[in-house]
Amino acid sequence: MHILAFETSSPRGTIALWNDCGQGLMEDFQSDRSHNSLLFPPLARILPNATELELVAAGTGPGSYTGVRVGLSAALGISMARNVPVVGIPSITALVHAAAEERYAVCGDARRGSWWFAEIERGRLAAHPTLGSASEIAALTAATSRRIYTTDPASPPFCEATPSWPRADLIALRAASLTEQELARLAAIPPEPIYLHAPFITQSKQPVFLPPP
Repeated sequence: MHILAFETSSPRGTIALWNDCGQGLMEDFQSDRSHNSLLFPPLARILPNATELELVAAGTGPGSYTGVRVGLSAALGISMARNVPVVGIPSITALVHAAAEERYAVCGDARRGSWWFAEIERGRLAAHPTLGSASEIAALTAATSRRIYTTDPASPPFCEATPSWPRADLIALRAASLTEQELARLAAIPPEPIYLHAPFITQSKQPVFLPPP
């Protein structure tokens, strides 16, 4: 399978062209605020090589509100132009430092005085991230036996979490691991960002999560 993947939920944006023979290309770029102006030059360099494209995948967060939407918009545009399916993959299932781990937890700063916590099981997001106060999320991190990661630059003050970030080639790998039934289910609906808070402008929708196998 030949997959074009986008990951723009963190300041380290990446685009990857991946196939299941272990070959691929990847472009990376960095922006502290928005990927709007930085996404398209690397995409232009990757696209000429995507002659056998079969699937587009994009990280859905949680992460930068604007960044995730930029990546999803680009993925949807390529999907329509190439007439191939597009799927959303939770970004926190594709962390660089947790790539070889089947079970781990992720937590981070959700802004507005709140924090979030999620568990990953065999490459799947077990449930929508839990949003809560520092004390509530601290209790969840204290109760888990899983190794904890964070997509923030530093660990939250209430636990020891290893900073990491998601990457497009790992998004592609997660997409490639989907069964035919899972792929059909995800491809049948437009990918939605994982909102920690209800967005200010648009109506929040609950994204579809696949249960761990």
